[in-house]
Amino acid sequence: MSRSVASGNPGQHASVRHRHQRLWTVVGFVLLGAVAFYVVILYLNWPFGKQTIVDTLQERSRRPVAIQRFHETFFPPGCVAEGVTFLHIRNKSRSPLIVINKLVIQTSYPLLLSLQRRLSQITVTGMHVIVPAVEPSGEPSPMMPLTYSNSAKSVTIGTILADKVVLDFRSREPGKKLLRIVVNKLALRNVGNNRPMSYQAYIYNFELLPGKIESTGSFGPWNPQNPGKTPAHGEFSYREANLAALNEFSGTLSSRGKFDGTLGKLNVSGAADVPNFHLISSGHTRRLSTEFQATVDATQGDVFLDRVLASFDNTQVLFKGSIAGKPGQSGKAVSLAMSSQRARVEDLLDLFITGKLAPMTGDIRFASQVNVPAGPGEFVKKLRLTGSFQISESKFTNTKTEAELARLSMSAVEGDKKEDERKPKVVLCGLAAQVNAKDGVADLSNMSFHVPGARASMRGTYSLINYTSNIHGVLITKGNLSDATSGIKSVLAKVIAPFLKRERREKVVPFRITGPYGHAAVSLELGSRRKSTH
Repeated sequence: MSRSVASGNPGQHASVRHRHQRLWTVVGFVLLGAVAFYVVILYLNWPFGKQTIVDTLQERSRRPVAIQRFHETFFPPGCVAEGVTFLHIRNKSRSPLIVINKLVIQTSYPLLLSLQRRLSQITVTGMHVIVPAVEPSGEPSPMMPLTYSNSAKSVTIGTILADKVVLDFRSREPGKKLLRIVVNKLALRNVGNNRPMSYQAYIYNFELLPGKIESTGSFGPWNPQNPGKTPAHGEFSYREANLAALNEFSGTLSSRGKFDGTLGKLNVSGAADVPNFHLISSGHTRRLSTEFQATVDATQGDVFLDRVLASFDNTQVLFKGSIAGKPGQSGKAVSLAMSSQRARVEDLLDLFITGKLAPMTGDIRFASQVNVPAGPGEFVKKLRLTGSFQISESKFTNTKTEAELARLSMSAVEGDKKEDERKPKVVLCGLAAQVNAKDGVADLSNMSFHVPGARASMRGTYSLINYTSNIHGVLITKGNLSDATSGIKSVLAKVIAPFLKRERREKVVPFRITGPYGHAAVSLELGSRRKSTH
């Protein structure tokens, strides 16, 4: 019995092996068939042929596309295209609107086998984009590749990585310089589904104001008719920005903020700090801090200041206005409304003067309109300013000037004159004037002030180039004229005093303030006729 069982085992084992072999054969044929099926599918739907890539890029950009060198890759599946150019629609002989040195496209076999129209990653190296200005006719501007499509067959992309992307924004004005932005590194995610893309950008070279910019947020979808209406929002930091690029200033700016809107109208808010702000024509450096709300046209490089509060030393100034291009002019023109209810006159003077000590100190309130036209030229000479100011209490920092001013009023002050002469303490009160600055000269009109025992009205000029005063006016005082001067002028004053106009025992005396800011002299004009100063 045991032998029969034993003798039957070889046949049973052979039968089992035979069934297993047939099973594996069937499985093998099924797998081979599946592989063959997917190979055929991949062959028929292989998306990485040169003409397929050209057709896709043309559909996405709506422009003729040419590729100089091309080869496919299989591990990972994809392709490499070099010398990719996006041409003009009507005139293909003109310089390409978009040039890409190298374009590497990759996906995975699971994505291919699932028949999803999706790429894993595209790497772009050396991309140059010229963004034309919006045409009055409303004709389409060039579209950014792989960001917009009306086709149901559009391809989506997981990630686009780009190095050294140069964006040149053209102006409609002939001959106007391009606005250039150079992006060293850019990462875009979820591209090509006609939805906003998330991005992360590192910009290390910005033509208007060189510095390091980092920004994250969302962008798009690209507007094919008007790039300026393309949505964007995010956050940014701006570090090591060199103000010397603005020609009139120096210093290192750092800033943080956020933005929201469209490329043509970005609402930007944040704060900035310049620890070493310096006006080129000045001899002073100070810390400048600002809080700002602005609107930016990123397609033109124009900035419209909705509210900027600048703080330096003991002064705060509110700005509103624009830094924008003008038709037919190169560069940016400045138009600012400036005002302050909390400022110090010495802080403002230090912005412009080269001397160590400001000629005057005191609290000041002012409102003015400042315009600086575009183009070359010295800042102070280009400056156009109209406005008015009021200084509540001020003093001259030069002891000689302060003493001369004291003598003008001291004879009218009750008390011990000798004690006052030993310690002349004069405070210039209520100094007010209207200012019109042009070609480096500030014209001062409707100017008045009073000191203890006297009041004055005057007009004149102050040079913003050599800081020289030339102001003439009349002093109305109850004091003795001879006490207000000395030497031969004192003798003459005693002779002519009876002939000076008197108003209720007051004397009307012509005087002047002349000379450079550090050595301005206050003196009587005894030999001149009294003229109206208004």
